[in-house]
Amino acid sequence: MNIKEYISSGVIEAYVLGLATEEEASILQCIRKNNSEVEHAILDAQLILEDFSTAQAVAPPVELKDAIWSQLNQQPVDTTTDSSFGFEENEKEAKVVPMTKKTTDWKKLAIAASVLFVASFGTTIYFQNKSKENQTELNALVAENKATAQSLDQLKEKWSLLQNPDLKTITLAGVEQHPDLKAHVFWNTKTSEVYLSSENLPKVPDGMQYQLWAIVDGTPVDAGVFDLTDSEGISKMLKIEKAQAFAITLEKAGGNPTPTLTQLYVMGNI
Repeated sequence: MNIKEYISSGVIEAYVLGLATEEEASILQCIRKNNSEVEHAILDAQLILEDFSTAQAVAPPVELKDAIWSQLNQQPVDTTTDSSFGFEENEKEAKVVPMTKKTTDWKKLAIAASVLFVASFGTTIYFQNKSKENQTELNALVAENKATAQSLDQLKEKWSLLQNPDLKTITLAGVEQHPDLKAHVFWNTKTSEVYLSSENLPKVPDGMQYQLWAIVDGTPVDAGVFDLTDSEGISKMLKIEKAQAFAITLEKAGGNPTPTLTQLYVMGNI
């Protein structure tokens, strides 16, 4: 048997934590008697567990301590069997001496300490897992608040635009093939600035973009392309000095010099 491989196999850690099988524990007990390296590895593992428990321990509730002591005090001490007696020897003879109350109390203390150690260790693991759950929930709330803040900023931006008396709002309604779609154009007739809110336009395929057109004296004039990721809020488009209508088509990425009428999505007159 390769001792180093045996030590690194994890059986020692399982033994110290009380998770080893009866067969594994029996084999380990046999090996530790004849191999100091294994014995030292067991002691090291026990020290590591004790250090971890001490560093991470969370004091159990006072009610738990009271319950344990109450349960222990209710257990009768059997003074009729050999296990309840100690042996004291002098130079002449050995005599049987009943164990004192102090000895019984030490037994109770040892049991209580073991129970409290297990309770403390379990409480520590519980709070560590709870902490991870709370962190996950906190991260989700932060992401949700961020999204809410972005939506609020978009609403503020739209509201600010609508307060401008020089701004015209043109609603672009879905054409026959897309009756449920809608978009809004905000056109400043003094500065010629054009802003677009895409509202509920659907996601586009890869390699495609929406393109805004201004209809000027019956001729479509390019007002710029946009992505939905940009237009979830307000997209600033190309300046348009005059127009009688606006429309949006789906074009190849980068736009086209003329609109693809079969890909017309929404349109609105001024």
